Amino acid sequence: MPSRRSLTARYVRREAMLEAFSRRGPRGVLFVETGRRFELAEPVLLTVEFPAERRSFRLQGKVVSRRRGSQEPPLAPGVEIEFYSEENRTLQLVLDHAAGKAVDFVDRQSHRLPCSIVVTYGRDDQFVREFAEDISEGGSFIRTDRMLPVGTVVECKLKPPGYLLGIKLWARVAWTKPTGQPRGMGIEFLFETERQRRKVRDIVQRIQRQHAKQLDRTVRGFKEVSGFRLPARK
Repeated sequence: MPSRRSLTARYVRREAMLEAFSRRGPRGVLFVETGRRFELAEPVLLTVEFPAERRSFRLQGKVVSRRRGSQEPPLAPGVEIEFYSEENRTLQLVLDHAAGKAVDFVDRQSHRLPCSIVVTYGRDDQFVREFAEDISEGGSFIRTDRMLPVGTVVECKLKPPGYLLGIKLWARVAWTKPTGQPRGMGIEFLFETERQRRKVRDIVQRIQRQHAKQLDRTVRGFKEVSGFRLPARK
């Protein structure tokens, strides 16, 4: 997978995002103002920010056109980005939010599950082995003292207990926590295929079931010790 550079599109007015979006092509394209140079067909990881609502979305796509800035007529430089097919759902959420529609946002923190998963990650044959402290369907927190810059894209292998081969995918460093405990960094999974997304979802659901069973055993044990005996499960 080629390295993906990061780009940010910030909209103080939500409707400004709709003004920059065009329904050309299979999924439409978004014009993003930037003075940086991008190559045609270059992969891009775009963060769409709405600071007034404190909302942000991340989408993957590629550059399909470039525009130079000019004074007459006044035009800002930038690129047009076409999003990948696997981003259809997220793109629709962005468009709905920009249009002022009610959007169900997922509380990421509430959907992170404690875990102990071996994670190997790196680039160019330089890999390190750490442990993930929690995981969701979109990313994970890695406990480590070896911080990478935010935006770094790394090759990643997840190996939960019971998985012989593990799962390979790419990930992006979304944030870091260099102080306090635990120290580490949050990574965002970059899915290239629906199969990768499904495999990670299977891991998360398996961990959810394990937590539910453990909680059930704990509650039943507490009630039995307290004198409340529950009927045996069929």
